[in-house]
Amino acid sequence: MSPHRRTTGLVSHAAEPENLPLPHWARWLPLALVGVALAVDLPTPGAFSGDVFLVLSAMTAACVHTLRPVVLMALLNSAAGLLLLFAEHLESDGRHAVVDYCALLLLAWASVPLCLLRMWLDRRLQGARGIAESAQRAVLPPVRAWLGTTWIAVRYEAASNAAAVGGDLYAAEETPYGVRLLIGDVRGKGTDAIPGVAALVGSFREAAHHTETLPLLARHLDEAVARHIRDLAAVRVQDGTRGEQFVTAAIAEFPPGGGEVRLISRGHCPAFLAGAEGVRMWEPAEPGLPLGLGELDPGPWEYESRPFAPGDLLLMVTDGLLEARDAGGSFFTPEEGLCGCWRQGPPTVVDTVARLVHRHAGGVLADDLALMAATVTETPYLPPRAMTPHGPGGTGDSGGDGEGCATPPDPTGPSAEH
Repeated sequence: MSPHRRTTGLVSHAAEPENLPLPHWARWLPLALVGVALAVDLPTPGAFSGDVFLVLSAMTAACVHTLRPVVLMALLNSAAGLLLLFAEHLESDGRHAVVDYCALLLLAWASVPLCLLRMWLDRRLQGARGIAESAQRAVLPPVRAWLGTTWIAVRYEAASNAAAVGGDLYAAEETPYGVRLLIGDVRGKGTDAIPGVAALVGSFREAAHHTETLPLLARHLDEAVARHIRDLAAVRVQDGTRGEQFVTAAIAEFPPGGGEVRLISRGHCPAFLAGAEGVRMWEPAEPGLPLGLGELDPGPWEYESRPFAPGDLLLMVTDGLLEARDAGGSFFTPEEGLCGCWRQGPPTVVDTVARLVHRHAGGVLADDLALMAATVTETPYLPPRAMTPHGPGGTGDSGGDGEGCATPPDPTGPSAEH
């Protein structure tokens, strides 16, 4: 996995091609086919020819090996064909044996330019993937693990195997008004939703520093999304296509004075609070209309607040988590998983919840998934080495498999390394 994906928590359902080791059987298959050719041909009458296995050996080598092994396999196939020629097994009556051997040589050595072509195409593909990942890095910039006294972890999985970014989004900013978190879901998924993600995240990263209250910030984001929707509609009319777009979003704020967390929801799914009283679902009384539809909701737009002591945890999610179903059609509920891990820090929480929802859904999720967990401490400090920012979500490796987790730092005081 690339350093960016380790930093931001972008995770694809499919493993990245450069990280897929070549199976052992594929490495040895060309050589095995040569053995099959000789085993089929030499002990049998001349009518039974194994030269087709030599051709398959050369072509297989071109598909799985680099240039040097392909050249060696071409030499081996040429020698094996020569052996069959002298054994008079290339053609039963011997009249076309030399012609058959020349055809075998041509096909065997054709594997060399085929290998070069495959390697050139692979380099082009890797270059395109690098450009695509850079673009995705611009859409969802890395989230710092620590913003003052706020410890954050993010986990993101796009439903599309073709991209690391889908229709879900997240962002976090440290502002004069406190640490502000954004999580949202653009209508639709896959690459078609990425422009909406870029428009909202870019607006949030700027407006969060200059907008005093959460309702004003939500209004600003609504106007930004509405402008994007108008521009998108104009383009679609010109292209002869149709489609509607809006964004469900939730914005959280940890004010500088501490003691509470504020949340304003615009049509988004509930968040979860974990603390001394247990794990509670936080479903706003007035979730409001999604961003982009603000003209239908004149307001007033209000935020809600909850007590939030040092060490408590806020988990913000998208509907890819809550709408995940098992084989029986039951929805996933994260409360039980949170009860067992929320004290162990945000990195552990996002890793554990993601693993549990995958287990619940039987492996691959049908929708994009974004998780953002945050907790606060009384004093800013650096995380222990076991939880330095290099694991999924930009907040470190939780250690273990998510259930047996590393011991977290004390949330009420500085670490020994600070």
